Amino acid sequence: MPQVQVQLYAALREYVGRAPSVQVDIAPGQTVRQVLEQLGVPIDKARIIFVNARAAGLDDPLQGGEQLGVFPAIGGG
Repeated sequence: MPQVQVQLYAALREYVGRAPSVQVDIAPGQTVRQVLEQLGVPIDKARIIFVNARAAGLDDPLQGGEQLGVFPAIGGG
């Protein structure tokens, strides 16, 4: 089964036991949104998404072998 490496940053790591990254089995064509739902990450907390170091969206399809990076909203002032 194809896999993607998912890297969650900051507070999002709490959804994967604070691991810096996890390998997730996917079906080809599965979207970023579906992967996050599979991990239990609330969609509204995923603000910045990269697939293979390029900006991506929740509905972008994955085929396997990608690196998915997800950041929460970044605060500051």
